[in-house]
Amino acid sequence: SGPFDFDLVKRKLEFDFTKIALLGFEIQIKSEDAAKIGASTGLGSESNVKNSERGKRPFFNWISADETIATARGGGGGLALWKRIEEEGQV
Repeated sequence: SGPFDFDLVKRKLEFDFTKIALLGFEIQIKSEDAAKIGASTGLGSESNVKNSERGKRPFFNWISADETIATARGGGGGLALWKRIEEEGQV
């Protein structure tokens, strides 16, 4: 989790990670450490580390969203897709 800003006019979501939660444990991290963890695990790129060092945060440019799916283009050029999955018993 961490801070984020959404620019409605540009449809741009900038975000950062300041806390990682894993197996019930929470670890506070610095913004630049999140980029380094991502690059070292393959979940991010080295360019994210360089951008973090320059004070730039990761971002998504939103393409579309409805009640079922959301699409966005990541700062590194990749396409991101999110699909809503209803839990059993929810309407």
